[in-house]
Amino acid sequence: MGIAMSYQTLKISYQDVVQRIQIYRPESNNSINSQLTMELLSALQAAEAEEVVKVVILEGLPDVFCTGMDFEEVATAKQFEPKASANGYYNILKQMSQSSKVILSLVRGKVQAGGVGLVAASDLVIADETATFVLSELLFGLLPACVLPFLIRRVGFQKAYRLALTTQAISASEAEKWGLIDEYGSNTNQLISKYIRRLKYLPSSGVKELKNYINQLWIIQAETQDLAVNEISSLIAEPTVQEKIKRFQKEGLFPWQT
Repeated sequence: MGIAMSYQTLKISYQDVVQRIQIYRPESNNSINSQLTMELLSALQAAEAEEVVKVVILEGLPDVFCTGMDFEEVATAKQFEPKASANGYYNILKQMSQSSKVILSLVRGKVQAGGVGLVAASDLVIADETATFVLSELLFGLLPACVLPFLIRRVGFQKAYRLALTTQAISASEAEKWGLIDEYGSNTNQLISKYIRRLKYLPSSGVKELKNYINQLWIIQAETQDLAVNEISSLIAEPTVQEKIKRFQKEGLFPWQT
């Protein structure tokens, strides 16, 4: 393996042909802040240089995979830059969809907002029965702008639109029917091992070629990133949205609650 890097928001481990990247921000419900954005993109890019690695497993905590944007950072950080944050997040999804490694997400517990994007951009998704998936952005006057291009590609237009519009959670069972996850069950290690046994023989060059071809069959254009980033960054800057985020972060109240 290459030189080990030190991460504040991730835990990295290796086993045979597998590199595991665990999102580890238990104090913040595995939400995505600027540090995590930078580190996760760096870890995914570093995996490209590891010739022995064929599969990257992305996972969260036992009870929460990822809850999306860190509202505390948005509400309190004086140097928070919405456009830079959105671009960084989108670049993670793009890296996952273009990587020469098979990106397999192991999902347990809550998956919310930007966490759904990480799932949608994965090549394979294995979940346990506790997994739930929700796009909650519209409740705060935001849009899952960066998530939707990848979610639409995975589950189709209407299902992605419904998830964004209703802000209702779906279970692992429903997510499998939609195609958001590939398999779910109580023994996730067994499910993952079934795939690893075959995936370890694939040349990374072949995986890269397949992804390049698929990306040309179903194009997410370069302009899509600009559209998504501009949309979400302009909404975050709205005073009413800022007030809703700050109230939720400070008091734990949704916009309709008194």
